[in-house]
Amino acid sequence: MTDLLTAVVLGIIQGVTEWLPISSQGNVMAAAQFMGASASEAFSYAVVLHIGTLIAAIVYFWKEIIQLAKLQDKQLLKFLAIAVVFTGLTALPSYLFIKTLLEQETIQILGLTIFPQTIFLFLIGILLLATGALQQKKKFAAKTSLSNKNAVALGLGQGFTVLPGLSRSGTTASILLFEKFSPEQAFRISFLLSIPSVLIGELAFKAAEAPIIDANMMIGIMIAAVIGFASIHALLKIAKRINFALFCYALAIFYIIIGFVSLAAPFIA
Repeated sequence: MTDLLTAVVLGIIQGVTEWLPISSQGNVMAAAQFMGASASEAFSYAVVLHIGTLIAAIVYFWKEIIQLAKLQDKQLLKFLAIAVVFTGLTALPSYLFIKTLLEQETIQILGLTIFPQTIFLFLIGILLLATGALQQKKKFAAKTSLSNKNAVALGLGQGFTVLPGLSRSGTTASILLFEKFSPEQAFRISFLLSIPSVLIGELAFKAAEAPIIDANMMIGIMIAAVIGFASIHALLKIAKRINFALFCYALAIFYIIIGFVSLAAPFIA
């Protein structure tokens, strides 16, 4: 059974970081491992807690969802549908890579015996650097059309964010910014896209795995939902003024340092 403190802390982290251009999954996994979870348990926690922020997005964007359901914005509906389809093309191989890595008790690299947790720390750090680079180069503009080409690029980019450390919202928003969308447009479309994408991902994960959902984790999900809802509005308001690149870089350095400490620990002991 999940420890209550672990569930609460991870729920807070998920709610705060899901909409920021930093990886909620990477940070939840890192925090879970710091609190004693295995790499596979940490991955399960990170996936399950997305249910909370999924609920937050559905509640926040309920008017837009109703409009889409009534086919009142066919252009946006088509755009999101194409993006979701192309997400699968990169999400599946990314997930299989992570799953293979998680199944290994230890991994031999250059003659060194390394635990998967250490690999993930470095992976999180490297991918946070990538997210920071994307954020630093973002361009602000306005765009009114939603092209199929934009949707394909958005979907392919989102699929790679299955990798822990690569921010879904940061990656998708950055792709949209590169494609001349305004910051507010980019984040709003990114958040709307998260609803069908996360829903399909959760159903697929439940079908393929045995997710850790107990009473304490349900509390974590509720916490993630409440905090996630509160953070959406704030981020949409400040999207034009804040660049998260430096924050991503700082976190990346932190995780890489911890990775080296973890790598050196057996020799020090």
